[in-house]
Amino acid sequence: MRTPALPAQQISRLLTSQGRDYDWLAQASGIHADKIHAVIVDGSQDLTFEDAAVIADTLGCDLPFLIHGTEEVAVGIPQIASMLGVSTDTIYRMVRGGDIPGFKMKGVWRFFPSEVKEHVKAPKVDPWAQSARSRSRKRVA
Repeated sequence: MRTPALPAQQISRLLTSQGRDYDWLAQASGIHADKIHAVIVDGSQDLTFEDAAVIADTLGCDLPFLIHGTEEVAVGIPQIASMLGVSTDTIYRMVRGGDIPGFKMKGVWRFFPSEVKEHVKAPKVDPWAQSARSRSRKRVA
């Protein structure tokens, strides 16, 4: 799993603007208060990707994750569909089939655009390989 570096200043600003503190965040997200303090205040510990998604959901916003030195925000199905120029139904079919990388956050599919672009551009193993569907069919004589 990727370990995102959360922008501690942005989290602090959001908490302050909402009139909340780190203890509230710990209680609302279910993450131990010492861990939140170590990650956000001290910067001495990394936060798992799942915990970062929970914090973003608890605060009601999309927090940018620092990936490979650049800021990138996880986007939803409509944004990926428009990026690839296909319908949302096609994206659902692709993600269920494992054709594009994605993850669920509280039951909603999220994607990192750079990972999706990289995955779509990557050459497939064997374009002429027989599909599993056709291998399972019986031939009629």
